[in-house]
Amino acid sequence: MTEPSGMPLDGRTVVAALVDDGLALMAGVGAAMPATIDVFLNGQSDAKVQASIISWRRADGPPEAAFGFVALLPMQNVSQRRLKTALFKAPGQPGEYRIESRSQGLESILSAVAEQSGSAFATVIDGVIEALLAGNPNKKRLRTVAALVRIAARSNGFIEVLGGLEEGDIYIQGWSSNFPTGRTRVIAIDEGPVLAELTSAEFQRDDLGEHASGVTGLMAGDTRINPSKLQRVYFRGRDGWFSIEVYQQRVLVALQDVPAHIRSVLDRVKAPDNILAQIRMAAHRFDGRDTVSELDRPVRIGIDFSLVIEGSGILVSGWMLDPDRAVETVMLRVGGEAVRIDDRWTRQSRPDVTNAFLNDPMFSGLNPARNSHGFLVFCPLEDTPSSDQPVYLELAISDAFPAYCPLNPTRASARQALSRVLPSLDPRSVTASNSIERQFGPMLQNMTAQNPFAIDTHDIGNFNEDAPVALIVGVDDTISDIGVTIALLGLDEVTRHLPIVIAGPAESFDQVGSDMMRLAAFYKLNVRIVFAEGVEDFCDALEVGVAATNSETIALVSAHILPHDTGWFEPLLAAYRKRGSKCVVCPTILFEDDSVRWAGTWIEGDVDGQYLSDRYVGYPRAVLADAEPTEVSAGTPECCVMPRKAFEDINGFTRGYIGPSEKGLDLALKLRMGGTASWWIPEIEVLGSEQSITSAPAWEELSHRLDRWAFDRRWSLVVSNLRSHNHAVD
Repeated sequence: MTEPSGMPLDGRTVVAALVDDGLALMAGVGAAMPATIDVFLNGQSDAKVQASIISWRRADGPPEAAFGFVALLPMQNVSQRRLKTALFKAPGQPGEYRIESRSQGLESILSAVAEQSGSAFATVIDGVIEALLAGNPNKKRLRTVAALVRIAARSNGFIEVLGGLEEGDIYIQGWSSNFPTGRTRVIAIDEGPVLAELTSAEFQRDDLGEHASGVTGLMAGDTRINPSKLQRVYFRGRDGWFSIEVYQQRVLVALQDVPAHIRSVLDRVKAPDNILAQIRMAAHRFDGRDTVSELDRPVRIGIDFSLVIEGSGILVSGWMLDPDRAVETVMLRVGGEAVRIDDRWTRQSRPDVTNAFLNDPMFSGLNPARNSHGFLVFCPLEDTPSSDQPVYLELAISDAFPAYCPLNPTRASARQALSRVLPSLDPRSVTASNSIERQFGPMLQNMTAQNPFAIDTHDIGNFNEDAPVALIVGVDDTISDIGVTIALLGLDEVTRHLPIVIAGPAESFDQVGSDMMRLAAFYKLNVRIVFAEGVEDFCDALEVGVAATNSETIALVSAHILPHDTGWFEPLLAAYRKRGSKCVVCPTILFEDDSVRWAGTWIEGDVDGQYLSDRYVGYPRAVLADAEPTEVSAGTPECCVMPRKAFEDINGFTRGYIGPSEKGLDLALKLRMGGTASWWIPEIEVLGSEQSITSAPAWEELSHRLDRWAFDRRWSLVVSNLRSHNHAVD
């Protein structure tokens, strides 16, 4: 027979419902069964599962139906065919049940179980909850558990103070009469249920009497819990499930104020030593203060600067004194990220630090001959920290709580950061080489900075952005007189009729923009002037310029390149069209003294393998007298004609170089790997000068070494396998 409640009482039938796709619940009555039992579904030997059984004794049932039971059956390896029977392989006589075909929901079945189990329901539901929590329940199952716990749980106190900690755990403080002490698995409810571990302790509160006590704890969820959305916490007490509610007028503590709140109750906390140690550690987490300077032992730290490199990480320069070697580790912490830095930093000599502390009695163990206190370190980060996110160093100190040094990083591009550091390094020193290998190189390699972009444009004349051919001039912030370039383009009978894009950094163009527009109008040019952000060299400017026109054929020219004579562009374009308009063509670039600056980049070889070389640099112009147009290993974006599609297909220039030299070479190799060959046309000549992006003596050498390091990491293996081209000049 079947009761109106919906639970079969005949000992031969069960009702069933899916908890989720991987678990089913069945309910019925029968003889005593163990806590776990093998069940065969539909009489199939290959449909065997191991079920968890939660049972209760029935007061008036016959021996063969003396117990009611709820069975939880894993269904992951069971086919989706309709279930008809379940054979419970109990000791003695197995029990075979027919699975009732009428559909019932989980809540309906549990309601029927509640009616049948009476006072035992609290124990039954508790067993069901524990079984559902076994392993790592998915979201759907956890929502079911939370619904069941809500039915079973009794209210047992309030959370009055709470706040989030940087690592993602939650601090709670309140009162309860049945709160567990130690480590407990709990269910936290914010916008949904979250399985969490609670590390908790009691503390004395005179306002609660004998039947309740203050509670404090740290709660870490499987997923991050939002303290402002926390509603309640369910926990398993000595005699069932309880809930501790978040008080309506609760105090939400700011992140950096949480350690102080913990310290305010720390002297009243009662807990086992291991729990107390964890709470004490939380009380000494970072709260925004510099605590290294408060240490009563010889450890001090100073920061020269810290820079957030957009899309890459943080560069930190500073010093640390630790003559007794008390510091075990130094970590950079940003939000939830932590990067150890003392095992990767580059040490620097800092005699000024030694001299400053030499007469300090606390540092009597300081060796005056040892000055390697400075450090330089780049820390890669997954995400660029927001401006309000705490960034600090954490020093783990032997036999003491951690000490903290807050950082106030400023945002900078890789170029800005390196221009601050490189000029101060001796190119001949081991420190410089180590910094390139371990700090600056990885900084450039990890960089995912935003591409330069236009913020404003001004058109002069009849600029046609859809013309078949466009001339694009890239300007950097070192150009002294762009007016010369505009004048020479205006005096050439061919270039004066082309649509011309002049792109460059907005801050520089803001000063000379009116002169550029005046000159362009004077020579009756058709010009689009593009003001851009993020331009660090002429390559960046060219990339912005390409985006400002739709022309199928683009001529790229650095503003540092000037025509040697008029009539240079038409033969360059003719050479491009002669080769099917599917290549890069470049002229010879000469220094002002008529020596060679660029005449093709070639693959050279020696016993160590193949490498790229600008073979004719510095030779007199006469050495190229018999040269013929030839395919080269790599062209140059300083002056070339190419198909727009080829440029776009390789996503333009690669970020991750300081100067334009390797950036341009990188582009040429990407074009070649994409199927676009480079040609050098020796009889067409233009003038170009070397440009340094700073006047600091060390910059040019170190920046070139760094760019070469970055280039080699990307291309050395490819270059060693490239086919070499015949030289145009013997």
